[in-house]
Amino acid sequence: MVDVVSLKDDQSYGRLTDGSSSFAVFSRSTPGSANILGEAVVAEPVFSKKAGFYTQEFQLEISTTDPATKIYYTTDGSDPVPGKEGTYEYNGAITVKSREGEPNYYSELAKEITRYLLDGPQGEVFKCTVIRAVAVDANGNTSKIVTNSYFVDPNMMTRYDLPVISLVTDPKNLFDIETGLFSAKAEFGTGKEWERPMHIEFFENNGALGFSQNGGMRLHGGAISKGLDQRALRLYADNGYDDVNRFEYNIFPGLKDKNGKDITSFQRLILRNSGSDWLGTMFKDSVLQKMVSYLNGDIQAYRPSVVFIDGEFWGMYNIRERYDTRYYASHYNLDRKKVAILEINLEEIELNEGTEEDLIAYIRDIDEYLQNNSVESQSAYDYIKTKMDIENFIDYQISNIYFGNTDWLKRNVTMWRYRTDDGLYHPEAPYGQDGRWRWSVKDVVHSFGVTAASHDTLDYAISIKRVTPILKKMLENSEFKTQFVTRFADLLNTTFEPTRVNQMIDEAKNLIASTIEEHDRRWGISREWDNEINIMKEFAVQRPDYMRRYIQKNIGSLGITGTSEITLNTDIKKGYIRINTIDINTSTPGVTNPEKWTGVYFTGVPVTIKAVADKGYVFDRWEGVGEEEKNKDTITFIPTEDMNITAVFKPDGSDVDPTPTPEIKYGDVNDDGEIDSLDVTILKRYILKKYSDINKEAADLDLDSDINSYDLTLLKKYLLKKIPYLPYY
Repeated sequence: MVDVVSLKDDQSYGRLTDGSSSFAVFSRSTPGSANILGEAVVAEPVFSKKAGFYTQEFQLEISTTDPATKIYYTTDGSDPVPGKEGTYEYNGAITVKSREGEPNYYSELAKEITRYLLDGPQGEVFKCTVIRAVAVDANGNTSKIVTNSYFVDPNMMTRYDLPVISLVTDPKNLFDIETGLFSAKAEFGTGKEWERPMHIEFFENNGALGFSQNGGMRLHGGAISKGLDQRALRLYADNGYDDVNRFEYNIFPGLKDKNGKDITSFQRLILRNSGSDWLGTMFKDSVLQKMVSYLNGDIQAYRPSVVFIDGEFWGMYNIRERYDTRYYASHYNLDRKKVAILEINLEEIELNEGTEEDLIAYIRDIDEYLQNNSVESQSAYDYIKTKMDIENFIDYQISNIYFGNTDWLKRNVTMWRYRTDDGLYHPEAPYGQDGRWRWSVKDVVHSFGVTAASHDTLDYAISIKRVTPILKKMLENSEFKTQFVTRFADLLNTTFEPTRVNQMIDEAKNLIASTIEEHDRRWGISREWDNEINIMKEFAVQRPDYMRRYIQKNIGSLGITGTSEITLNTDIKKGYIRINTIDINTSTPGVTNPEKWTGVYFTGVPVTIKAVADKGYVFDRWEGVGEEEKNKDTITFIPTEDMNITAVFKPDGSDVDPTPTPEIKYGDVNDDGEIDSLDVTILKRYILKKYSDINKEAADLDLDSDINSYDLTLLKKYLLKKIPYLPYY
């Protein structure tokens, strides 16, 4: 009988050679042939302690099941190789303890080969212990290298509010002056040639290990991101470094695809240094993308983290998704081989992924078509709607214009499409798979305070030269123009509502507030962080008024003469109101009081409102509109002045109490215990239905009984305590 050990994919188990009494795991299966092909796989060494967070020192033991196998290890991030300097043979327990007091070796080494802008570490940086171990059998066969990172500090369990990433690689992969990723030469390196192997461990802020595996690492971004002291990094799981080709973990909690399914599998990740916002807020791009995440389009998920490289604290990085075919495949549940991605870089349209035919199709169907045809013609506009997703294009343009993004249109433009089998538009296909071009929000750091709130970015987007001014061409069509202005007004009233925006900025600030100081010490940064954040918040407050002014200035042909405040009222328990493209309920970002909501709209531009009844109710009438429209659940009007409109719903007679809703307002309970301006019989009905448990005697009363049977004092006390404002009933 032979006991077979646990095997990984594509491994086999058998006699070391034909007739041998020794059995081994083989890295290559040879069914029907002698076991002479491929090398035997040596079992990996086993660590007595899991990688993670510890509050005090401990003894680490490393073992193997084969007594003839030796174990070798390193502590500097390099691969353990017997006989190599820095590689030690394991002969007994290793003491793992706090590294406080040790010099900043790699942090200082980086300064020698990188064109640092700042002075680097101010004082000692925090360090963890990295152990890399390999087992070597009597024949010189080696196991896979096992890498564990140990963080030891009395306050380690509460030290960070963010996840912690440990990247481990042979130091020469980073610090070699000719080939290292942190060398000056690497700033200009691209492609596989500049990819280096690494090991990644991902820990939650409580020390729980999320995943640990081998992968590849490159620099990421353009000249700024690659040229900063803290280099931006791109991580690869799919280039044959490990048995798995994905980072399988819930890295971005709450991230879902277009069908509502969690996305927990990634082949590429970005560790972003925040680009030109590195000396600013460190979160601008991420919070602005999150702000528009629920609109028609794509954003890159974000999670701030703390990163260690070869055991030394390397500061905060923003974990981000990367736009590539894998991204769109996971978000839209499609075949990534049929995805085309184009980018505009230095005013040139470039093929990022896909085929030359895709590039030709975009230039022909979008770029050249709009240059040579006016969509003022309805037939031309109907054609272009089969080539580009209009709703997505509008949201994309509005987002960048509102942000005040001027590092855009000539660069930082990403568009994509799913290539249908016949190359045509298929409206019946699932969203994202219909063959039309769509745009994805990308790198918006050069905005929101970098440009002033008064910047006329709408004019910039319309009048830009040397690239096709798509927005300008599209605004030739009256249908598009109305849709664009209407959507812009809707989003200024909700998505970009200043209170909501500033709340999101505060949340982003609070998320990294406990780590920003350590990060700044690591890189020698002296930033006025609160001031940078206040610039963003002031921009958020001022921007809507400027945008409304610029819409009126630049798109005046719609007959816009000013703005109108439209107040919408309803009993949210019975139904809500939809205005144009937004639902006035608490599920819509920026809507805090759906029962009485006010939005600013443009005079001269049609507004459509619809009453949407909740279960058990039906629409009854509008109040505040003309007699001809009051009984229609959907009406369209052109505002000329401020308006106050109420949607009235009534029970449909099936699921709710048919008691009619009186058109009276209940008075307050005064200090003398009397109830002023109160129809007590109606009040009794309300109490019996909603709060019958407060007074059994009251609950037992007949609805037509005399009011004297109520204990008005008890009622007063209850109302003051529980219902400071009694609603209609």
